[in-house]
Amino acid sequence: MTPQDYIRAELEHCAEYKLTAEDRVLLGKQGIEAFIYTKLTSKKFRKWAIDESSEQQAKRAIQLSISQSKPLQFRYPFGGYKLWRMPSSPEVDWAEFFAIAYYCRYLAPIVAAYKPGLEFLFASDDVIIERMDNVPVDDTNAYFNSFKKLLSEFQKHFPANFKMDIVRIADLYDDKATMERELAVNIAKAKRFYVADADETKKRKMYTTSELNIRWDGAKDLTKLSDVEKRSVVEMGPVYHDAYCALSKRHEFNRGDDKIVIFTTVIPNAIAVGTTKTSVTKYWTGFGILEHGKGNLQPRIVSPSQLEALEGTQFELVPTNMFRLKNFRDIKVYARQD
Repeated sequence: MTPQDYIRAELEHCAEYKLTAEDRVLLGKQGIEAFIYTKLTSKKFRKWAIDESSEQQAKRAIQLSISQSKPLQFRYPFGGYKLWRMPSSPEVDWAEFFAIAYYCRYLAPIVAAYKPGLEFLFASDDVIIERMDNVPVDDTNAYFNSFKKLLSEFQKHFPANFKMDIVRIADLYDDKATMERELAVNIAKAKRFYVADADETKKRKMYTTSELNIRWDGAKDLTKLSDVEKRSVVEMGPVYHDAYCALSKRHEFNRGDDKIVIFTTVIPNAIAVGTTKTSVTKYWTGFGILEHGKGNLQPRIVSPSQLEALEGTQFELVPTNMFRLKNFRDIKVYARQD
């Protein structure tokens, strides 16, 4: 199979699934609720164990949707930007493509078994990114628009009961001034917490993450700040993050009783499934490539440091020209060392 054939198959068939004899036995013996939960927690996709609170929330959401014969509601909260260190920034690249295809394969058995189907929404937090990371609004707009275009290409091949889209949390507020007032209160609370209560381990971790994400020559020119001023900017990163995450409409949208949160890694009350069969790098901070080894192709999402380490590898740049998006004209393929 050529890289072009592989990619085409991922696009056109990732949401297809035919119930197996084993599936039908499970449905007959345990019912649709147990079937859905079993598929959601399958070790074929799940990268980490699911804790009790996450299990209870998932089962509650499943029961609630089924009792009302409504589509299951899935949410994937994320930053809503492409890490500026990536050569593909500010738009989506093959990392988003492979992650979307992976989540489609993960959910396809549920779509096949449950007639009302499901709605999977990527919940973009891009409204806070300029303040947190100094990323220009033009860049987050470019990311959002390219993500939406990519999803529309997948949606052409989905069953009628399967919807996948991206939504901005900021757009849940009809009055942005209301959001800003709530955010200001949350920022004040978060500042007090980090000064008085946050343990040093958490502070160091959040500081490191914030420092890596900030674009000093971004929306504002912060390159000429003193070291003390730069430290202050970095320290505000986790404050903005926690204050934003506490917004009431964001919590309601992502964490309502009927919502099931899917995420790359472990977060509270969510199912952690990674981004591809072999990847746990977040797609918006990663770069998508294809590995070739033992006669098969394997999608992989690499971090900035992994991509840098691979730059010495002899990549084959394979033309694709699949979509009218700038990062999909070709794809990097390299020989995996099996």
